[in-house]
Amino acid sequence: MMLSQLRHPLVKDLAWLVEGHYIERDFDLAPYWVADVNACLVALDDNPELLLQAFAACKSHFLGSYFETLFSFAIVHLSHLKMHREHFQIESKGKTLGEVDMLVETPDGQLHQFEIAIKFYLERPDLFPHDWIGPNKNDSLLKKVTRAREHQLGILQTEEGYAAIDALANGREVETNLLIFGRLYCALKNAADVRSWLAGEACGGWIRVSDLALLKADFSYFQLLDKPHWLAAPDINANFSFFSLQSAYNPVGLFLRDDRPKHAFFWQVTDQTKNVIQSRCVFIVADSW
Repeated sequence: MMLSQLRHPLVKDLAWLVEGHYIERDFDLAPYWVADVNACLVALDDNPELLLQAFAACKSHFLGSYFETLFSFAIVHLSHLKMHREHFQIESKGKTLGEVDMLVETPDGQLHQFEIAIKFYLERPDLFPHDWIGPNKNDSLLKKVTRAREHQLGILQTEEGYAAIDALANGREVETNLLIFGRLYCALKNAADVRSWLAGEACGGWIRVSDLALLKADFSYFQLLDKPHWLAAPDINANFSFFSLQSAYNPVGLFLRDDRPKHAFFWQVTDQTKNVIQSRCVFIVADSW
């Protein structure tokens, strides 16, 4: 995927999805993307009108709804999967038993239920077994996976679920699949953590604001990321506000009015050419987090 060549933020996030940044995956989407998916993304970057129309119909500003719109667009316009239904509720006697995110069919006729999510989890080994938690601490990877597998992915196996898709399924079984996209963020408590993090896979990291100096040796600048654009790295050649890690700027001020974790994109440039040589996503959290 040529993410660095794309400029429109919606298209960059769509390309990030197609790349396949999974936390949990029961179904491999890669074989089902159209052969010229890269060319399609470049064409969308030049003329994103079709994608913009899809988002104009999305009335919610939440990250989850944003991602669901991206995912729906990808399946319909960039894949060989046939979407039958999405976001439909299963009800019994006026009571909602649950909702199915998506029902698709592969070219060979197999039906699949997709339960999808976009999640960002921070490492907290001290909270085991909930050692990967959301920035607001109310969510965890264990909670999400358990809920999805024990309830949401079983909804079509109920009598009411069977009845809701009986005509479409025509006797065919439906395979259930959990797809959690997102990123995991390792704890950066000291210089050794930072060294290990940078030497490993390009995952995210989280750091307390008073420890931000630990990143000065490896990064030049950072930009705070606004929802819903937490997926793909931003275009650093665009005109946006950013902070220098080498300046006298005091980042503690970030939390004077709002102590919620801040999602940021960090990058390092060479002194001579100013080319980016290293970049990572980092959650900056208050010292009390």
